[in-house]
Amino acid sequence: MEQSTAFQALTQAPKFYVVLSTIALLALWKIQSWAVMHRRKSKFMREHGCQDPAKYPNKDPIFGLDLLWDNYQSMRNHRILPKMAGRFQKVGANTYSFLLAGRHRLSTVEPENVKALLSTKFTSFMLPPRRTHVLKQFIGESIFASNGPQWQHSRAIIRPHLAKDSFIDSEMSRFEKHFGRLLSSIPRDRSTIDLQPLFFSFTMDAAIDMLTGKDLQSEEQRALAKDDNIVELFDDAQRLLAFRAIMPFGEMSAKEKGNIKRCHNWVDRCVVQAMQEHKLGKVVEAGEKRCFLQKLVTEMDDVVQIRSELIALLIAGRDTTASTLSSLWFVLAKRPDVVAKLQAEVAELNGERPGFTRLKQMTYVQHTVREVLRLYPPVPAAGFEATEDTFLPVGGGADGKSPIFVPKGQAIAYSVYALHRRKDIYGPDAEMFRPERWEDKSLRPGWGYLPFNGGPRACLGQQFALTEIAYTTVRLLQEFQAVESRDDSPWQENWMTSCSVLTGCQVSLIPYDDVV
Repeated sequence: MEQSTAFQALTQAPKFYVVLSTIALLALWKIQSWAVMHRRKSKFMREHGCQDPAKYPNKDPIFGLDLLWDNYQSMRNHRILPKMAGRFQKVGANTYSFLLAGRHRLSTVEPENVKALLSTKFTSFMLPPRRTHVLKQFIGESIFASNGPQWQHSRAIIRPHLAKDSFIDSEMSRFEKHFGRLLSSIPRDRSTIDLQPLFFSFTMDAAIDMLTGKDLQSEEQRALAKDDNIVELFDDAQRLLAFRAIMPFGEMSAKEKGNIKRCHNWVDRCVVQAMQEHKLGKVVEAGEKRCFLQKLVTEMDDVVQIRSELIALLIAGRDTTASTLSSLWFVLAKRPDVVAKLQAEVAELNGERPGFTRLKQMTYVQHTVREVLRLYPPVPAAGFEATEDTFLPVGGGADGKSPIFVPKGQAIAYSVYALHRRKDIYGPDAEMFRPERWEDKSLRPGWGYLPFNGGPRACLGQQFALTEIAYTTVRLLQEFQAVESRDDSPWQENWMTSCSVLTGCQVSLIPYDDVV
């Protein structure tokens, strides 16, 4: 009787009714929102002939926590790339929907869908806000962390300077200067060396020199590095970005903020110095090359914006090139047959250093670089979010050939790693490293080959990166007659801002003055 009286008192209390009414209203709002969305979706699908894509069999059909845990475990084990590729095989489709962390999402390896995301429906998609929020803490409103007018502005400023062949040709002397330092770090006694950190140092030095005109190995910069080692600061900041992209929860610690601030301060000093020299009308001496920053300050006077663009380009210019070089030499050390063919082509140079035009004419070198970018793309996946109700051209229906509806706000990801291994595009040996496949004139993958993205968001520095990779490889082959692997393990990912080799590039390089 007392319990009944207590319950009656509770139900008569005003607070109880407020809570109950709130819950009821929220439930009604949710139902109404779902109904409106369902009607909108049905109407859109009828108008565009859309059908539902295949579905991934989530074990948790409410929140998709099973995939969240699976992704976490795979990333910890450095196996997320083959895991993502395997899901397409598990579903039996090249486009599928799935539930992850409470959100319905799409994943695709259909070239036509990727083309829509990057080109034909470019304005219907944007970089995900979560990604841009994380990136902006380090690279600000730069070309890699912005959408819309801000992105267009950044690209318009950068493109004229990076996209010219004449610019790349003028940088060849910088390549050689920094290659000489790389070469001096490689032992000539057949001892084991990990080339990967050397490649990262080499590309960092070259990128900073090209972008800011600063030589990190000069006495002045070495003295400054005692207080602020820019290489270590950048490494710390990039590790933080990679972690925050996966786990964007909580605030950064004071130490993390301090590291980013010190990176910003270093670049700001370079920018302010370049601005002052420009205002004073400093004349570039005969034979001296103007760096990217010196050109940029003639068009912009915003220190923060210039800094943001420089850091973004520095990350891209360093990481993608170093990662690709590491993967390439990891493979070459296990493939003497490929090395022999490369050596035969390099021998035609008769010891001369190749220029930009000559490098492009070295067919087998180009095919080898193209092949390593196919199997081990430095940026192995990308994602976007729909800015409006739209559709992707294929992936729906039982045959996967009908359009699929993409509501505003839906996340879509594509795996470059899996796309580059499609056997219907690259043949039954798609998993094999075989540069000769590019000799087949009928192989035209189009949007099925995207190591540098495509459409308006195509990497502006891709020709620069390709040239640096090819030049470094040719020069190493001119100095060393053979390379031996000192690591029996297969290639395994180490994915941060770019995808390098987990175990490094453990090799032995044998110089020509040694007897094999």
